[in-house]
Amino acid sequence: MNISKQAKQETAEKVPVPDASLVDWFMIEFWPRFGKQTTYLLLGIAVVVSVGVWYNNDRLASQAKENKLLGQAYLLYSEDKTDAAETFLNSFLKTGHSRLVQDKANLMLGQILYSKAKYDQAIKVFSLVDLSDTKHSLVASGALHGVAASYIQIKDYGKAVESLEKFVSLFGRRTGDPSEKVEGKEVTDLSPAVPNALWKLTLSYRELKNDPKAKSSAEKLVKIYPESKEAFDATRLLAQMP
Repeated sequence: MNISKQAKQETAEKVPVPDASLVDWFMIEFWPRFGKQTTYLLLGIAVVVSVGVWYNNDRLASQAKENKLLGQAYLLYSEDKTDAAETFLNSFLKTGHSRLVQDKANLMLGQILYSKAKYDQAIKVFSLVDLSDTKHSLVASGALHGVAASYIQIKDYGKAVESLEKFVSLFGRRTGDPSEKVEGKEVTDLSPAVPNALWKLTLSYRELKNDPKAKSSAEKLVKIYPESKEAFDATRLLAQMP
């Protein structure tokens, strides 16, 4: 090999080969090797997404249908046809429903039983609701409040205290700190019945002759909910306590 030819060859070897474009790499390298697997993967993802969308839409449609059926009980109850509403709900609850719809039905049935002074039955029905469900706090708190009120009616103040302490712990968010009232940062409870629950708790402590806890509960009520009717009652009670 002559020197001139060798120099040209060395020069050619030193010149970098331009990188292939992303499209070239995809078509020449990636797709022949992984195209089939990739197709299967993309089809799998599409199926999963489609099923998810279908399931979500189907679930929402099913809940809407269930709520519409449950509306018949609301209508009967609003018209004071409690016997008919109770019969309807007992039948409704024997069939399968989503947990939330089931909880709504048990809440309403518990309220009907409570209004008929069937307190033991009301406690059982209220307790079928997910009482710790803070995501659907109005349903859960309504049922837990019903449990406590029923225990008070049968004078089981110990059980009432347990239910009410749980109620305040789960659904109460306010502390009475002035900073909570700063515009845009207001703290709100998960249930509007927290002041009433605190008042019932105060009275239950009184029935159990536990004046220190009754006083503490009443003071908490006055501090956090000074604008409430329950706070007014608590203020009067505190004035009578040593």
